[in-house]
Amino acid sequence: MLHYNLIPKPNRYDEAAGSFTVSQGTQILCAQEFLDAGNYLTAYLKTKPQPDAGAVKVKKAAGLPPEGYRLRVSSDGIVIEASDASGAFYGAVTLRTILMQAKKQDGKATVEGLFIEDAPAYSYRGVHIDESRHFFGAETIKKTLDAMAMLKLNTLHWHLSDDQGFRVESKRYPLLTEISATRKYAGLKGCGLENRGGEYTCFYTQEEIRELVAYAAARHIAVIPEFDIPGHTTAILAAYPELSCTGGPFEVDCTTGIFEPILCAGNDAVYTFLDGLFEELCGLFPGKYFHLGGDEASKGHKVWEKCPKCRALMEANGLKDGAALQELFMSRTAKIVEKYGKTAVAWNDCIGDGVDESVVCQFWHLFDPRAVRKQMQKRKFILSPDGYCYFDISYANIPLKKTYRFHPKKVGFGKADVLGLECMHWSEWLETERALQFAMFPRIAALAEVAWTDPALRKFKDFYKRLSWYKTYWRKTGVY
Repeated sequence: MLHYNLIPKPNRYDEAAGSFTVSQGTQILCAQEFLDAGNYLTAYLKTKPQPDAGAVKVKKAAGLPPEGYRLRVSSDGIVIEASDASGAFYGAVTLRTILMQAKKQDGKATVEGLFIEDAPAYSYRGVHIDESRHFFGAETIKKTLDAMAMLKLNTLHWHLSDDQGFRVESKRYPLLTEISATRKYAGLKGCGLENRGGEYTCFYTQEEIRELVAYAAARHIAVIPEFDIPGHTTAILAAYPELSCTGGPFEVDCTTGIFEPILCAGNDAVYTFLDGLFEELCGLFPGKYFHLGGDEASKGHKVWEKCPKCRALMEANGLKDGAALQELFMSRTAKIVEKYGKTAVAWNDCIGDGVDESVVCQFWHLFDPRAVRKQMQKRKFILSPDGYCYFDISYANIPLKKTYRFHPKKVGFGKADVLGLECMHWSEWLETERALQFAMFPRIAALAEVAWTDPALRKFKDFYKRLSWYKTYWRKTGVY
């Protein structure tokens, strides 16, 4: 039983003798490389250091695992130790959460003695947001990043291009901004919703992207952009129809589903376009990974099989069908982003033996268990199974307890195959910040604990008790 409510649950937590009182006068002392941790604490304490008010020390210590930390509270003071900046930051997150819950009197908080030693189970702990279908804007993204940091989630997977809109300013290809960022209606037709609202134009400027990426980085969150290819590209083709097999015309979709429009795999101009676009976009996102999508292109495969250029490419490479051609396409585009310092990620329904082994596979649905098992021997995986981690699906189908009880073995994986876990928020029907938050909270906390804490230490009843404080905090800060 923890004295304080902490999610994710620390992997080691011992109560200790003594206590320490923290006030605005308490100094935050940290190494230069740990400034993010110091800033996170001072932002909460609004410190005005006084020499007799003690100190919180954030210190470098060898031997701790990546992102790991130690936190010690005694009558002598508070010490956070870490071997890297992320570990120091997570120690600061834990301490700040404790300070929020500590007994307070006369503007001072008294923290009971304790020792925590902690590190994550997985190096990748992600949250996905789709802003192609519905655009939430910078303030919503910042609120989400704040919540992620508090739960020690470290990756934002940002879906920025699909059939329903291209959401990043491009200076190299201005029609992506002038045409692809606009659709005729705000509402998406289907599931009882008719087209509604006037013209819908939404995109981030490059300066806004840089600001949000920096905001995330200060919270030790990497941003992975997703620009879905070769299918889910109607918005791109509306601006540049010559990149299709048929020549169009196309218009940005106001409906949802899986559509035929697809980039022409047999047209060298497509790869020239993507090279230029990805060079521009990779410059906006300094992280390691770049998501190429690759999902739900099956209707486009039939277009390829009728296209003379695509058929010629298939024959030249001995490919039997459009699915095999897509594997060639994904490998070629992965090499483009690799040229700009990125590792490509793609969805599992486009991954086969023909896809370069450098490509990380994001697993979302078990189409063919044998194919997935085969790929485990070739590449790393990110797990986002739709039966556990698709938070745009109702709580009736994916209740909190089901997400909390997820384990990779439930979808056929061992831990060694997996970089980490990610929860999804597709926005066909998440039309507002309120709807997004309702889908996200509190399931995001369950995902955070599954991705961090040793399974042997996790019990749902215990988690649910700790969650009560977080739910109260979220409500007070305006989260629905």
